[in-house]
Amino acid sequence: MRVHGLRGKLRGVREGLREMKRISFKGVVIGNIVDILSTNLAIFPATIIIFIYSRSAAELAVSNPRALMESGLFKALMMTFGALCSVLGGYVSGRVAKHDEILNGALSSVLCIGFGVYATIGGRSARHLVVQLALIAVSPALAALGGYLSSRRKKPQ
Repeated sequence: MRVHGLRGKLRGVREGLREMKRISFKGVVIGNIVDILSTNLAIFPATIIIFIYSRSAAELAVSNPRALMESGLFKALMMTFGALCSVLGGYVSGRVAKHDEILNGALSSVLCIGFGVYATIGGRSARHLVVQLALIAVSPALAALGGYLSSRRKKPQ
């Protein structure tokens, strides 16, 4: 009786290890890095363009550096670039993994989720709480979409 219980537990461990093989650590890490870096690289020129073309925003930013964060245009660009870069990170994660692209793509949003939770808990988020929570929830879905697009690329049409 005791041996049978041990076999059942070992079988559960083996199944858990088999499930872990579906996750490509390399793909997830590279996807996370691509997501975060591409978002920041995309937002930087947008920030400069807003400064150049919006004299009032530039004047406000000199007196109050957080004024740019309050700009509706900046918020919209930041959310748009963040969403597109999450899809890109999921796509890259799926391509690097070469299997279970949707799962690995979704996992490429771990850093975004972590940063979002940290900003929300620490009160550092420039967004309303509901918007911030929605973005945290949508991030894995967008990254999974990138993984899905990656899986579609390898299949013959």
